[in-house]
Amino acid sequence: MKPSYLLLMALLTGSASAQDIYKCVQDGQTSYSAAPCTGGQLQILEIPSPPPAVDKGAATRQQRVASQLEAARKKQENLADQARERAARQKETHDKHCAQLRLEQKWTAQDAVGAGDKNRDAAQLKARRAGERLAVECLN
Repeated sequence: MKPSYLLLMALLTGSASAQDIYKCVQDGQTSYSAAPCTGGQLQILEIPSPPPAVDKGAATRQQRVASQLEAARKKQENLADQARERAARQKETHDKHCAQLRLEQKWTAQDAVGAGDKNRDAAQLKARRAGERLAVECLN
């Protein structure tokens, strides 16, 4: 690093308030000072004011709120996952029940076809009721 940059950095970090810094160029030499140049080329550099002090309490509060929001989001995700699992189990149970009703309806229809004269009306009624139950419970 050049000595002039060290001086500039010292001036920038040494002052807490905003002030002017003068950059002077004389005979090819560049210098920085708090006073205006006596001769040569002049360029005024403004030092920005320091950033405002950080409120550590605000950062802690923000972190606490962020962690609370994250916990609430995870809780919602868990509830949604549980609801999906519950719905999948219910659908699986319903599908098994409907498969059983289809099988019963098939068997009662076969029994009605093979029934004798005495039992034919009762077997057909049983087959029709099995079909109606399947239609109501499974909407197929």
